[in-house]
Amino acid sequence: MNDSPERRRIGLLGGTFDPPHLAHLVVAEHVRDALGLDEVRFLVAGDPWMKHGESPAHHRVPMARLAVDGLDGLTVDDRETFRAGATHTADTLRELTDESPDVDWFFIVGQDTANHLPRWRGIDEAMELATFVVAGRPDVDAELHELTPQLHPVEVPLIGVASTGIRGRVRQGRSIRFLVREPVIRYIHEHGLYGAADG
Repeated sequence: MNDSPERRRIGLLGGTFDPPHLAHLVVAEHVRDALGLDEVRFLVAGDPWMKHGESPAHHRVPMARLAVDGLDGLTVDDRETFRAGATHTADTLRELTDESPDVDWFFIVGQDTANHLPRWRGIDEAMELATFVVAGRPDVDAELHELTPQLHPVEVPLIGVASTGIRGRVRQGRSIRFLVREPVIRYIHEHGLYGAADG
């Protein structure tokens, strides 16, 4: 009789989440359902080497927690925000694998990110440590490259919502209701993020 515990299946949705919005939640839930994952973690980036000018982690992590609050199977992992220097996925996957060797990891990216995977440092190691799952975006075409055959596509509803557009709407004083969960909207206004007027 095999008494070893069953392996868990955990997804990682990496991003700056500046702010976390409806499309993040839809992607996480549809991938979780499609692949039978036990959990999907919002992996909040610390210092993403391909992005600049993001809000400080001490705002992005609470917003991510508010975005998933009360939603079964969705959690937040903030480990990358404590790491000095640039964030590289291979380092995080190595750390997670060492901590939890009984977990099968699934790293979830959008099509725009998938197009740039060959530029990632340590991508070969990262793809040995996790299955890379690609969720398409309505405004981004797939680009074929040498890693494409190793990517696992998952069909999700195509929702054209992006953090850049949400930040722009906040700056313009426009509504972001139904694009972002209400607790996140309150946090944005309470802290004056993206040029929001207080309250």
